[in-house]
Amino acid sequence: MCIDHFRGLDGLEQASSRGLSAAGILRDYRILETLAEFDPVIAGTLPIGIDTAQSDIDILCHASDLTAFEQFALRAFGAMSGFTCHERQATRNIRPALVVRFTCDDLPVEIFATDCPATLQYGFVHMLVEARILHLMGDGFADDVRALKETGVKTEPAFAKLLEIDGDPYIALANLVELNPVELATYLSAKPR
Repeated sequence: MCIDHFRGLDGLEQASSRGLSAAGILRDYRILETLAEFDPVIAGTLPIGIDTAQSDIDILCHASDLTAFEQFALRAFGAMSGFTCHERQATRNIRPALVVRFTCDDLPVEIFATDCPATLQYGFVHMLVEARILHLMGDGFADDVRALKETGVKTEPAFAKLLEIDGDPYIALANLVELNPVELATYLSAKPR
């Protein structure tokens, strides 16, 4: 899957019936149009079809001024159900971010804005790697990821557990983005199925 697959709503609509529903909600509320100046990219489990009933829709944004983005978010989304906005301090080589949460109909939305382009943020890199792994490992592996997520395990640790990856799962998965398709397939062939 390429980066453009996650821009707009087409990829989300094709991911699953829940993705199709989420895309309709985002379209009805004009969320991506509202965020257009911040280069929004859909991320998370919904676009790659490993969501659970508790999954939210993640939108990554590029905002060079987090204070200005906070003011924008308050104006644009402050009246939405469950609206919250908080700053997240830098961790795991992740820059400080502004995290905005609210609900559209029954869909929880999380907007994650940093001064880093959306397609270079860990959330996007993880999703891209996870999509590639799912493509190579198949539906059974996706079912195993979902089953772990249903027990409360976060997505990256679920992948790391199933693939027996040691160390910090967030860093380890991000490092796999450097592998080309053949290298990733070779790496995965040595992993449990």
